[in-house]
Formats: sequence, C-alpha cells, structure tokens
Amino acid sequence: MSAPAAGGAEGRPVPARVPPAEVLLDAAAAYLDVELRPLLDGYHAFQLRVCVNVLRLVARELRLGPAADARARASLAALLGAEPGAEAQADAPAPDEALRAAIASGRLPLDSPALLAHLRDGLRDALAINNPRWVEPGGDSRG
Repeated sequence: MSAPAAGGAEGRPVPARVPPAEVLLDAAAAYLDVELRPLLDGYHAFQLRVCVNVLRLVARELRLGPAADARARASLAALLGAEPGAEAQADAPAPDEALRAAIASGRLPLDSPALLAHLRDGLRDALAINNPRWVEPGGDSRG
C-alpha cells in the first residue's frame, strides 16, 4: 500500500502549519488572561499579565512585522534614492548607516518632509506592533 499523495481534499496542498503561529499565540494568551488570571493575585498575577502581553506582542509581530519591514525598506530606499528591491553591494553601508550619513552630511536635512514621513510611518508601524492602543483612534496616548 502506498502513502497517500500530499494534499488535502480536492487536491489542495496541506498547510505546513495549521493553525498559524499567531493564532496559537492568541489562543494561549486568551486562555491565560481569561481562565487563569482570575485565579491569581499579587506577584503571580503580575507575571502572568507580563506573559500575556509578550504572547500578544509576538503574535502582532508575526502578523504585522513583515509588511512593516517591507514598507520601511521601500521608504528608506526612496529617501536615499536607491531602488527599493536593489541588492546592497558588499562594500555599501547598511541602510541605517547610509541614512545617518545623509543626515550628518546635510544632504538630508532634519526638517525634510520625506524624512519626517519616513520616521512617522516607521514609528506608527512599531507602535502598532508594540502597543496598538497608542495608534488607534481614541486609544490611550498616555502610555
């Protein structure tokens, strides 16, 4: 008897991971927060809250990080006048170093609208991952 062919019903490929990691992390965080947290107090309740926050942050990083990284690379390439998909040359400075050098040399002024947009958009993406309440309309802007 031979092994069944790879693929699910109707010839669809079987996913490598079901469910995705961010879904598993969300489920673990929800269980800890809803089921376990009410049973704890003091030190252990605090530590559990920290763990829940870490699980949720990692899930957001998995969900939002790749798109945020791609936007940052494209924005930085446009800011520095490079092609967004161009491979860096071996002797070329790292993108962040190239940005620092452009600012230090005065080629890219600190009040450049393009620089400010790049920094603002990057910060918005970072906050959406680290604490989405800080960037949601009506969210807690006090931290």
